[in-house]
Amino acid sequence: MSDVLEDLLTRISRIEAKEACMSTLSEYLHYLDGEFTEDLLGLFAQDARLEIMNYPPGTGANLDCKGREEIRPVYESHHGILTRHHAANITVNIRPDGKTADLSAYFITAISFGFSGGLYEATLKHVDGKWLFLWMRICSNWGWVLPQEYPPFLADSLGAGALRQGRPVLYVVPQSCMD
Repeated sequence: MSDVLEDLLTRISRIEAKEACMSTLSEYLHYLDGEFTEDLLGLFAQDARLEIMNYPPGTGANLDCKGREEIRPVYESHHGILTRHHAANITVNIRPDGKTADLSAYFITAISFGFSGGLYEATLKHVDGKWLFLWMRICSNWGWVLPQEYPPFLADSLGAGALRQGRPVLYVVPQSCMD
């Protein structure tokens, strides 16, 4: 019976880890669109690597940043752009060590008068009770611009009329799972 219980505890731990990794991605999207730069940077490990393919979008150039301080200008330069990021087909695999995970997800980004999209790929690691991005690659693969006859609908901040000023609901692991 103890083997069965141990197996169940391991499986529950992996499910909790998967949920926490998905929450980290959701926080990333909220913080990016809400221009909460410090919160967003806090989702990256100190020694994280960020690769953005085809950045700025449509140029074919690639960006490679190592460490939070090299990553910071990417997100600081995002202020005032007014975006809404959406993720789908999110997959997470917790590695056997239980301390690292691989994640992939499609994304669509709505901008004033346009849409773009691509793929997120990431490795996360468990640091001090939180799953952080150790490595992230953003592949911007497609996009188009719409005719600009009317003002954009994204003129309001993410938090306009929202609870928590547009910040996400945070995933909290139940204390009983931590014991």
